[in-house]
Amino acid sequence: MVDVQAAGGQDPTAQLLGLAAGFGICQALIVAARLGVADLLGDATKSAVAIAPAVGAEPQPLYRLMRALASVGVFAEDGQRAFRNTPASAKLMTGAPGSLRGFFMLVGSEEFRGAWGELGHSIKTGKAAFDHVFGGPLFDYLGKNPGTARIFDEAMAGRSAAEIDALLAAYDFSTAGHLVDVGGGNGTLLAAILTKYPQLDGTVFDLPHVVEAAQQVKSQQPRLRFAGGSFFTDVPVAGDTYLLKKVIHDWDDESARRILERCRAAMSPRSRLLLIESIVPASGAPTFLTFLDLWMLVFAGGRERTEEEYRTLLRSAGLSLSKVVPTGSPVNVIETVPV
Repeated sequence: MVDVQAAGGQDPTAQLLGLAAGFGICQALIVAARLGVADLLGDATKSAVAIAPAVGAEPQPLYRLMRALASVGVFAEDGQRAFRNTPASAKLMTGAPGSLRGFFMLVGSEEFRGAWGELGHSIKTGKAAFDHVFGGPLFDYLGKNPGTARIFDEAMAGRSAAEIDALLAAYDFSTAGHLVDVGGGNGTLLAAILTKYPQLDGTVFDLPHVVEAAQQVKSQQPRLRFAGGSFFTDVPVAGDTYLLKKVIHDWDDESARRILERCRAAMSPRSRLLLIESIVPASGAPTFLTFLDLWMLVFAGGRERTEEEYRTLLRSAGLSLSKVVPTGSPVNVIETVPV
């Protein structure tokens, strides 16, 4: 017989309807981010009537939007139809540390909605729905659509800033020697590490067009160099410590193994390879990461992995997981050495 009570004794109908409200909550966050509501509130308490002209909205619908978000802890209502920012809504402010405004603008983009609408395609085929809808891989698309690429970069930068701070606080790079950040983009991570550890130097290895655009970072950190190429072909930079930050989760196991094998070929017996990645809990407890795993499938054909799945993947590429260092953020440092 089917149990008519959901987990925790909640009525299953109420449980499912509550989950369905998540779609509306997400849409409300997208609209609030686009309108810049949190920016307009700042450190003050203001009514929807006061800020409606600045966002080009009608006061009454804007009030209803803010009231709905306040019911889930985003904004706080004072009982007189006025609102103030909460720690959650402060993350929607432009330029705030770890701002998620760009992330929600990305979530609200045509590309995001179009790919998610074909989740079923990914489940049936195991392939990225984005490729199916837009005719090619996400990163190729971003290279041809600079407007979407700017939103994507802002979304990633907001999340990355907080992760880098947590990483520097949690992991000791003092003996890292020459660092090679594989797929390191504009060098933000490596520049932050070199700034904290003046005894180190490093190289960012990424696609040639990425390297060309990143030269401005080089001038800010003289111990930072760049090298161009593809990590599917070769990693031709000798280093003591190699970094892959949120690279492996973009790819399926076969592609991820190829990247790791190229890194392994470049490593000396004493080198370390650090994967900066999220780890899905093995317990099956509710977590954002289990849904982020679906995001990776839909948009890139990639996946989030458990610790055991990382051990298996690394072993297949000639690497051994030596330890995992939590950072207090969504990412961990997965330290590996050659087998």
